[in-house]
Amino acid sequence: RLAHMMGVAFDEVSFGPSTTQNTYVLAQAFLRGLEPGAAIVVTNQDHEANSGPWRRLGEEGIDIREWRIDPETGHLDPADLKPLLADGCVRLVCFPHCSNVVAEINPVAEIVEIAHAAGAFACVDGVSYAPHGLPDVAALGADIYLFSAYKTFGPHQGVMVIRRELGDK
Repeated sequence: RLAHMMGVAFDEVSFGPSTTQNTYVLAQAFLRGLEPGAAIVVTNQDHEANSGPWRRLGEEGIDIREWRIDPETGHLDPADLKPLLADGCVRLVCFPHCSNVVAEINPVAEIVEIAHAAGAFACVDGVSYAPHGLPDVAALGADIYLFSAYKTFGPHQGVMVIRRELGDK
């Protein structure tokens, strides 16, 4: 039922102990598939639980690039993402659907389109958004979408959507 509500196939939905743990396991899986010189984009609008596991991959030689918010507005401008992707080294762009830090709802579909155009996958932290309504992940185009079921009146588990193309890799 959950997969249907999010517009994805049932085998694209995984459950884990928490969103934090799911993100950590996912980051470790990504590490095994990244080549030397690969980069990941994170934001300073994220909750540490979403950006921390990715940032720690810097200790393993992965180039971590920070997409920064406008300090006056808290806005994460999609135009500021493009220069971070220009050299073609970015393999993953991680960002929140909704920031619990600055209460900003990001234009996920637009950001995903920019990431895909640069050859990168998109990982969306939906923990702060999902309690307001489960997203149509297929319409957003996200390759990975994470949230906590307990924040949507479910059990204390993390939910992770990984699109089949990426999951197969």
